[in-house]
Amino acid sequence: MWGVPFATLAFLVMIVVIGAMVWPMQRFETAPGRAKLVAPRLSIEGASDGVGVFEPDRSVRFVTALGSELAPLQSFMGWIDPYVDVQTCEQRFGDCDPDANRTIQLGAMSTAKEIASFVALDYLGLDASFDMGPAQVGGFDPALCPDDAPELRACRVLSVGDTIVKVDLSVNDTGSVDDSIDIDVVTDLSKALADAEPGDVIRLVVRPFDAPADEVRTVKVELMASPDDPKRTIIGFNARDTRTVKLPFEIGIDTDEIGGPSAGLAFTVALIDELSPGELSPPGGVALTGTIAEDGSVGPIGALVQKAIAVKRSGARYFIVPAGQDPADVEAARRAVGTSVEIATVATLAEALATLERWGGEPVTLR
Repeated sequence: MWGVPFATLAFLVMIVVIGAMVWPMQRFETAPGRAKLVAPRLSIEGASDGVGVFEPDRSVRFVTALGSELAPLQSFMGWIDPYVDVQTCEQRFGDCDPDANRTIQLGAMSTAKEIASFVALDYLGLDASFDMGPAQVGGFDPALCPDDAPELRACRVLSVGDTIVKVDLSVNDTGSVDDSIDIDVVTDLSKALADAEPGDVIRLVVRPFDAPADEVRTVKVELMASPDDPKRTIIGFNARDTRTVKLPFEIGIDTDEIGGPSAGLAFTVALIDELSPGELSPPGGVALTGTIAEDGSVGPIGALVQKAIAVKRSGARYFIVPAGQDPADVEAARRAVGTSVEIATVATLAEALATLERWGGEPVTLR
């Protein structure tokens, strides 16, 4: 007599559980990722002029945090996990555009690898320099793109990842893009707008992100005054740092589809380790996180607690983090790993190398 009701209830429970496992609800996690060895991801080809490659027995690690979209059941599991932060789409991305954010993060990783290569070779006394890159849209300032922004505002007609290849200063429809100004590098953009005024309507020829060179579109944009300098006329987007480093030999860093700039310090140290004799990594293993600037300064990153947990799970004994990090974040990370991982803060590459030596790593041998 009770067989049919119980079977029905079991079926409904099963449907609910399956639905909770797969039904999208636009919740996103910030969760511990992995602390991965850098050395196996490095490739150095064409080194000459007395430059040696010394593959270390121990490699430094870079750290990731997970940021996947969650189903309801995963969200519930995240809410009860003290080291997982579950956020709405708006909380995570602001304008709730995961694809645009993904493009930004992949671009940031590409830039981080370029800067890391420059800083490492410059530290070792090898020739390295930057070449300017194209004018690419890196993002938009929310203050310049309110909900009631004009239709011709840059954030309305451009997309993250667009590369500007031509500027036509004509303010009417009689102008021809054939007579426009070529934009080869980002600095050409400022020169092209030197005589423009806020309120002018110009035309841009842009190439979408990852599109072939001949795939372009033309858009009209109304120029505006810079909020920082009313005398300066701008298009109204944040340009991505597209500089590329010019090196005496080829360096490759395989990062799969990992985005963000936070591995810059780890990549820099790993390259120095690879291009100098000795073991920079101390016994017990070490992970590093932090952005790297061309002057060797180390900048703060996100998801520090989650990354500290990833370091603990990797078995590494030491963790170097940026000195500019919020002190509350650093203390929370230390509480999360307890005595399993020793955490040190550094503000520069030199401080990071000195910390590695203090922990038992070998000093860098310069040319």
